[in-house]
Amino acid sequence: MKTEINKVEVHHNSLGAPAPGELSAIEKLTNGIEKIAHFFNHVSHKVSSVLLFLLMCVTTVDVIGRNIFNNPITGSYELTGLMLAMMIFFSLGMAQLKRDHIEIDFLTKKLPLKVQAGLNAITSLILSILMALTTWQLIEFTKRMFTGNYLSGELGFPIYIVTALATVGVLFFTLTILLDMLQSILKVVQKNES
Repeated sequence: MKTEINKVEVHHNSLGAPAPGELSAIEKLTNGIEKIAHFFNHVSHKVSSVLLFLLMCVTTVDVIGRNIFNNPITGSYELTGLMLAMMIFFSLGMAQLKRDHIEIDFLTKKLPLKVQAGLNAITSLILSILMALTTWQLIEFTKRMFTGNYLSGELGFPIYIVTALATVGVLFFTLTILLDMLQSILKVVQKNES
């Protein structure tokens, strides 16, 4: 009896499939990316929360200074725009993790779950390619801003800092989309356990 079990285990492993209870390579990859994506997106979300608080403080002080003391903060409009850009890019990944992005699924939600997961895998693949290209172009844009020493108009703030931070935010978002794709692929290839 024991010999038969060993033969079955050897035969099972020789086909390249994981033994019962073991994770496949794609599951291990998905788990690793999930840990990384969650960590970096939580950190970037906290940074965007701090930026939102600073944005509120700058706006409040500017309005009070402008209306009561007739002395607004110099460059407040520019500063709020730069902080808003960084805040949005840092929030994209967390919004994707929480599934807060708008989905138009009135047709696809009527399809079987595996078909939905397959469609989600395809759209996530397309989106991850587009976001990877966006990340690459933001890196190139940041290089141009750095070598050209471009500064903001009123404050003289280096633009490459903002574009570099935006690149990091888009990179985290791309990682999250890649995670969605892998999770959808796992849903498609999993056997029904019923």
